[in-house]
Amino acid sequence: MRLSTYRTNRCVRMGYPCATSSACTNVDVSGACHIGAVKKQTLCLCMIVKNEAQVIERCLGSVRHLIDHWVICDTGSTDGTQDLIRKTLDGIPGELHEEPWVDFGHNRTGNIQRARGKADYLLTLDADHVMRQDAPLPLLTATSYMLRYDTPGTQHRFKHLMRADRTWRYEGVTHEYPCTDESDGPDVQENLDALVIEDHADGGCRSDKFERDARLLRGELERDPANTRTVFYLANTERDLGHVQEAIALYERRAAMGGWPEEVYCSLLEAGLLRAERADDWPGAMDAFSRAWDARPSRLEACYELASRLRVKGRYRTAHALLGGVVDTPEPDDLLFTKSWVYEWGLLFEYSITAYWVGDYTASIEACDTLLAMPDLPEPIRRQAVLNREFAVGRAAPAVPGPSGGRQGREQTTMTKVNEA
Repeated sequence: MRLSTYRTNRCVRMGYPCATSSACTNVDVSGACHIGAVKKQTLCLCMIVKNEAQVIERCLGSVRHLIDHWVICDTGSTDGTQDLIRKTLDGIPGELHEEPWVDFGHNRTGNIQRARGKADYLLTLDADHVMRQDAPLPLLTATSYMLRYDTPGTQHRFKHLMRADRTWRYEGVTHEYPCTDESDGPDVQENLDALVIEDHADGGCRSDKFERDARLLRGELERDPANTRTVFYLANTERDLGHVQEAIALYERRAAMGGWPEEVYCSLLEAGLLRAERADDWPGAMDAFSRAWDARPSRLEACYELASRLRVKGRYRTAHALLGGVVDTPEPDDLLFTKSWVYEWGLLFEYSITAYWVGDYTASIEACDTLLAMPDLPEPIRRQAVLNREFAVGRAAPAVPGPSGGRQGREQTTMTKVNEA
C-alpha cells in the first residue's frame, strides 16, 4: 500500500492524471496508480557537500518527495554530514561518494557526470537551499530549466534542472555554471516556475566565503583575463569585502568588455550604487546609472536609483520627468538580479512623492490609492503612503482663509521616502 500511495502522489506532483480523478487511466480496482501507461519522468538529486550537518536534513527533506535517485559527493566532512544524508534519504536509491576538494567547478563536474543516466533529469542543489514546490511539475521537454531564487529584495534564475542523457560540466572555479557540448545538440533552455529555491545562505562553507571566492577568482583571472563572468563575480566579491575602489574598477572593466547585456547592466548599476553610497561621487553615480539604463532600457532599477536620489536632492521636476515615462512598465523576464519591488511599487511610490512636489496633487493621490490597494505592500511603505495621501489631499482642497488670511490647517513640510523593508 505504501508503494501505491507513493505512486499516486507522484502522479499529482509530476502533473499526470491521479487516482482521485475519473480521467485517470492508470488506476486498478485497488485504487493504485500504475503510471506505465504514461511516461514517468524521474529526477536524480546531485549535490556536493562539506560539513553541512546543521542544514542538510532541511534541504534533503524539501526534495525527498520529488526525487527517484541521488548522487552526492562529500569533500571532507568531519561533522557527521555523511550519516545524516544516508538517514534522511533512506529508502531512495543513491550513491554517496567522498573525494578531496579541488574547486567548485572541478568537484561539481565529477559529481554530475557520475549521475548521468540515473534518471530523466538531474536536479542540483546546495545544502543551504530549500526547494519549494509552487505547482505540479509539468511534462519536462527542454534540455535544461532555469529555476527562480526567492530571496529578499532581489530575484534571479539559475540552471538547476538538466537532462540526464547529456554530458554536463561546470565552468569556473567558483560561481560556476553548467554547460554541455554542442555535439549533443543545442541546449534548449526554459524557465520553470513550479519549483522555487529558497536560499538560506547558512551552509557550512559560508564562514570564509568571500575571502575564498576572492582567492579563487583572482587566480582564475590571472589565467584567463578575458573571462567576463570571472571579472563580474570578482567585482561582486570585492564589493562584499568592502573594497570599494577595486570593485568599481572591476565593474567598469566588465561593462567595457561587452557581451551578455544583463551582466553589463548589473555591472554599471553596481558601480553607480558604490559611487553614490560609499565613494561620495554623485556625478560618477549619475553617469553610471544612466549608462546602465542605456545598456538595457527594459531594466529600471537604475532609473529608480537615479530618480529617487534626484528627489532626495530636491530635483523634483527632473525626477518626476524620469518616473512619468516608466512608472507603469512591467518587470522584464530577465535572469540576473532583478528587483521585483522596483516594478511592483518602488517606481510608483517615488512618483507619488514627486507628483506632489511638482504640484500635481491629483496624480499624487491616485498613485497613493494604487499603492494602498496592493495587498503585499510592505507595511513601512503603506504607512508612508497613507501620510503622503493626506498631505496631497490637503493641498488639493480649496484654501480656507485662517485668522491671518493664510491657509488654515496642517501642511506638509516634507514627503520623505521610507527605505524599502
